[in-house]
Amino acid sequence: MKVALSPFHAAGVGLVVLVVLLASYCISGTPDAVRGDLPGPRAVTAATPTTVAYTLPRGASAGEVGRALQELGVIHSARQFEVLARLLGVQGQLSAGDYLLPAPSSALATLNRLLVQDAVPVRKVTFPEGLRIEEMAVLAEQAGFGPREEFLAAVARATLPPGLAEYLPPGASLQGYLFPDTYILPVDATMDDLVAYMIETLDRRFTPELRQAALANGLNPHEALTLASIVEREAVIPAERPLIAGVFYNRLAAGDRLGADPTVQFAVAQDPASVREFGWWKKELTIVDLENPSPYNTRLFPGLPPGPICNPGLASIEAVARPEKTDYYYFVADAKAGDGSHRFAVTFAEHERNIALYGAP
Repeated sequence: MKVALSPFHAAGVGLVVLVVLLASYCISGTPDAVRGDLPGPRAVTAATPTTVAYTLPRGASAGEVGRALQELGVIHSARQFEVLARLLGVQGQLSAGDYLLPAPSSALATLNRLLVQDAVPVRKVTFPEGLRIEEMAVLAEQAGFGPREEFLAAVARATLPPGLAEYLPPGASLQGYLFPDTYILPVDATMDDLVAYMIETLDRRFTPELRQAALANGLNPHEALTLASIVEREAVIPAERPLIAGVFYNRLAAGDRLGADPTVQFAVAQDPASVREFGWWKKELTIVDLENPSPYNTRLFPGLPPGPICNPGLASIEAVARPEKTDYYYFVADAKAGDGSHRFAVTFAEHERNIALYGAP
């Protein structure tokens, strides 16, 4: 545990109150918005307190921290937070680390928590975009949440909230519904807690606006997450995500096959022997692999597969909700560039030329 004298105590309660009231008046004219837990009457707020996980990066400025906390809903005003830190002379004393912060909270109370960090034991795990549930289970185990089998069991027990649940096909797994992000939970949190947090985060980040945009393109939430998972595995360059989504929309509109190799990789991984030998994402697909009869094989069957093939991140979900409208129908990885970029084409003849020019290193 860090042992330190809070700057608020060192400055004296009277001085702190004066500074805070002055800052609040200058910034917003509402002292109560900053006073937080200072003595005196306060207006009752209708907001329900919750706990928000936040990682304070090393070297972050008070302004950067304030903006992040405002975006997370921890504080009302990033500017109030920044001005308070400056008036109190503690801009350089913010303590890097992982926090579980009450939200909503006052700027003063939050600043104090970030200056003198209590040794609250937490567990932290980061899930990159594009992983299968099974791969996430390994990371959860490595982070100390428990055996990977328990993560898989927790996923099987979990349920989706309204707005998502009604679109999940009967018997379908929650592949695609665990939002990839960094999660910080109390040390005694269970796998069920972690999985519920991941689903809640998806429900929050996959906003009503994004769902409505996807629906305007003809996809319900389950279908949107399914296509987003394919975009996630196909795209490497962020700027190409909306382009790739647009290509897939064009193929869907034509009733054609998506022809996405990641769906073949997913189909192949349904065989445990293949997973043991090649992992979850087999790199070199054979003719036999491309003819796998799984309904997930979009090389063989037209339209969307039954469900997501991985857990997509927000950028891929946004790309599916707001694809780039183009006439592109084909794309091939630019092996010459070797940076994950693709060459796009409208006609098959153009596509063949791109393959000849860029399809081989």
